[in-house]
Amino acid sequence: MVMTEDDDRFIISTSTILNAGSGLFARKLLEKGERLEVIGVLLRAGSVADLCTRYADCYKFRVGEFLLIPVGFGGMVNHSIEPNMEKAIEGQTVFLRTNRVVQPGEELSFRYSETFFKVMNLDPQSFSPRGGDFPHA
Repeated sequence: MVMTEDDDRFIISTSTILNAGSGLFARKLLEKGERLEVIGVLLRAGSVADLCTRYADCYKFRVGEFLLIPVGFGGMVNHSIEPNMEKAIEGQTVFLRTNRVVQPGEELSFRYSETFFKVMNLDPQSFSPRGGDFPHA
């Protein structure tokens, strides 16, 4: 299976979050409610495939009884305590949806799940696009 993603609304660049590496940015003005489909691999929670991908546990999206390992643009959106996107699920599809107007050049962010912070042993209040530290493996 080959996954490709072309969406001229987005661009990957250096994150505004200290030590976050890369992040996803708006290339164009995004109106409130615009969506980015999070593409990836959908696994049944607790399956052999889930067990074999434990390294990605903190990044998986829960979709009912399934887990989605994100790839592409959706996997590049960083955490913020003041996010401009929110997770939305329709059936087995995950979207990140803007919760306000996002200006061109602005970094996109959403609030990571509690699981991420437990697995990474982090305080969710400890980093945001305005500064702070973001560890990467």
